[in-house]
Amino acid sequence: KKQRKVMYHTKQSAEYDRHELMIYEEVTRMPPFQRKTLVLVGPPGIGRRTLKNRLIKSDPTRFGAVVPHTSRPIRAGEVDGDGYWYVIKDRMENEIASGKFLEWGEFDGHLYGTKLDEIRRVIEKGKMCILDLNPTALKAMKMSKFMPFIVFIAAPPVEILRNMHEFARQQGKTEKMRTEQDLRFTVDESAKLEKKYKSFFDLVLVT
Repeated sequence: KKQRKVMYHTKQSAEYDRHELMIYEEVTRMPPFQRKTLVLVGPPGIGRRTLKNRLIKSDPTRFGAVVPHTSRPIRAGEVDGDGYWYVIKDRMENEIASGKFLEWGEFDGHLYGTKLDEIRRVIEKGKMCILDLNPTALKAMKMSKFMPFIVFIAAPPVEILRNMHEFARQQGKTEKMRTEQDLRFTVDESAKLEKKYKSFFDLVLVT
């Protein structure tokens, strides 16, 4: 079965970056884990979601994550609000147009996105909201009241990345087969993202 997948690439953000340029930003000294949100950014396949899940599992009273929205029809056995909030596509498109989503995308004809109210809901529970975002959303986070601490997860050299992936497969932590082309794409995209968005990062980690 063929699926159409819309993914982010750095070269597609030029139009976005021409708008809403920040000429002033209020700066306040604050320890990282007193922020309201922790934002993880990195190239595809670098492990942002894995890191997010580990942090939440390590201390679920301290960290939380949003439940994303989707226009995909709910499947048998799924529960609304457990994994996704399921909404009709017209409603989701209207809410995207009215600025209620931080980021969104399309996969196989269905919309997926992170709603701003979901972030606020986690913060109101007294938790630090962990988000793994595309870089295009960083400007909106910086201009919002979410007080983010932004961490860029950079790729190591391709040789190390290859060894890490093979070790993960041997340990049964992944079943994915990544080709040499996949690994080099991750490394190249990492370099492009870091160069383009480094002014937004509070910390750079090399996996």
